[in-house]
Amino acid sequence: MLTQKIEHITRPTTRDKLLSYLSAQALLVKKNVFEIQFNRQELAEYLSVDRSAMSNELSKMRDNGILRFKRNQFELLKTKQ
Repeated sequence: MLTQKIEHITRPTTRDKLLSYLSAQALLVKKNVFEIQFNRQELAEYLSVDRSAMSNELSKMRDNGILRFKRNQFELLKTKQ
């Protein structure tokens, strides 16, 4: 579990950290639609990012068609290339 966290937080950008974490969660449940165990503040702390910056990045990712979300439920629409 610690190794996974290190893998996520060593990514250079907030977007990369989010995609790393969310992709890992999708792989874990083998579905593109999944729920995470964290609220926004807890997720920001887990990824070592500012909560408002993370929320802004999530909104940009939603607007770019990368994901959909409602509270702690996410749907990955396309993967990072």
